[in-house]
Amino acid sequence: MSAILGWCVAGALALCTWWVWRRFNTDWRHLEHLLEELAAGRKPESFVFRHGGRFARLTHPLDDIAEQREKLNRELHDEAFNLQTILASMEEGVMVVDAHHTLRLVNPSFVSLFDLRGDPVGQTVLRTLRESAFEELITKALQSGQAQRADVERTADKRHFAVHAVPVREFGGAPGVVAIIRDMTRLRQLEEVRREFVANVSHELRTPLSIFHGYLENLIDAPSMPRKDQVEIFEILRKHSRRLNALLEDLLTLARLESRQEKMTCVSMKLPALLRSVAGDWSQKLAAKKLTLEVDAMDSLPNISGDPQRLEQVLHNLLQNAVKYTETGGNIALRAAAQNGHIEVRVEDTGLGIPPTDLPHIFERFYRADKARTREMGGTGLGLSIVKHIVQLHGGSVAAESKYGKGTTIILQLPVVGIEN
Repeated sequence: MSAILGWCVAGALALCTWWVWRRFNTDWRHLEHLLEELAAGRKPESFVFRHGGRFARLTHPLDDIAEQREKLNRELHDEAFNLQTILASMEEGVMVVDAHHTLRLVNPSFVSLFDLRGDPVGQTVLRTLRESAFEELITKALQSGQAQRADVERTADKRHFAVHAVPVREFGGAPGVVAIIRDMTRLRQLEEVRREFVANVSHELRTPLSIFHGYLENLIDAPSMPRKDQVEIFEILRKHSRRLNALLEDLLTLARLESRQEKMTCVSMKLPALLRSVAGDWSQKLAAKKLTLEVDAMDSLPNISGDPQRLEQVLHNLLQNAVKYTETGGNIALRAAAQNGHIEVRVEDTGLGIPPTDLPHIFERFYRADKARTREMGGTGLGLSIVKHIVQLHGGSVAAESKYGKGTTIILQLPVVGIEN
C-alpha cells in the first residue's frame, strides 16, 4: 500500500513539475520573442504573458521601453527630416568632414555647386574638390579649434568661393568640421564690371572736363582775347558740352533698360514703313558724305510687336555707326526678311569693318574697336549696348558680322506678332 502511495506522490510531483516547466517555458519563449522584436526596432503586438506570475511583472517595463524607443525613433526621424529639409533648401553648399578629412555629409547644393557625379560621401575633401585651398582650410580649422573664413579661387575654372569652416565635436568626442560654401563668382564678375564701368565713366568725363578747365582758364587769364579766338574756344566748349550731354543721356537710358524700369509700349506694326521713315531722316547726312542707302523690305512682311520709338532709336544708332565709319562714296543697306517666325533686319555697310578679336565685345558698354577714332568722331561707346538691351526687351536678339577693311553687318532678330519664343 505504501508503495502505491509513493508512486502516486511521485507521479503527482512529476506532473506538477511538468506543468510548471511548461508554463515557464511558454512565457520564456514569449519573453525571447519580445526582446527579439524590440531589438529589431519593432513593437510587439502584446506584452501580456499568458500565464502571469513573475513574468507578468515585466509587462509594464517592457511596454514602457517600447514606447520610449518608439518616441525616440520618431524624434530621430523628425530631426533627420528637419535637417535634410534645411540642407536641401540652402543655396550654399554644406559639407561635414571628420578628423580624417573624409566627407560625412553633403547637401544637394554642394553636389551641384561643384558639378559632382555620384555621391561624394566617403571620399576625402582633396579627392572630391581637387583644390588644395579647401584642404588647407579644413586642416587649419581642425588644428586651431576656431572658425576659419577664406576666399578660394578654384584653379581649374577660375570660380570664386567664400568658405566658412566651423570645428565641431561628434558624440564620441572626435573632432570634425562643418563648412559652408557660397559661390561668389557672379558677384566678383559684377564687381569687376562695376569697377570697369566707374573707370570708363571717369575716363569719358575726364577728357571734356579737362578741356573745359583749360579753355576757361585761358578766357579768365586773357580777357582781352580777340573775338575770333573767343568764338573758336566757345565752339570747342559747345562741342564737348554736347558730347557730355550725349554721354549722360546714354548712361541714363542704359541704366533704365538694364534695370527693366523702361516700359515698352508695344503695338502691332509694319517694319518696312519704319525702315523707310528712318532712312529718310538720314538723307541730308548721307548726301553730305556721298553715301548711298538702299532699303530692301517687302510690304508683305508679317507685323511685329514693337515699341516704335525704341525701335526707331535702335535703327538711328545703327545708321549713325554705319555713316560714321563708312568712307565717302560708300554704300549702306537696310534689309528685312522673314526667317522662321522672326523678322531679320540687317544693317550693312562698306565701312572700316571690325577686327576679329574685337567683334565679340562690341555690344559691351564703352567697348570701342578703334578707341582714338571713336572719341574723335564723338561716340559715347554705349550705342550698341543700348541697341542690344532694347532688342532683348522685345524678345529678340542681336549679332554682328564683319570683314575687317570691307564692312560690317548688324543682324537683328525680332519675333513676329503671335509667335511665342
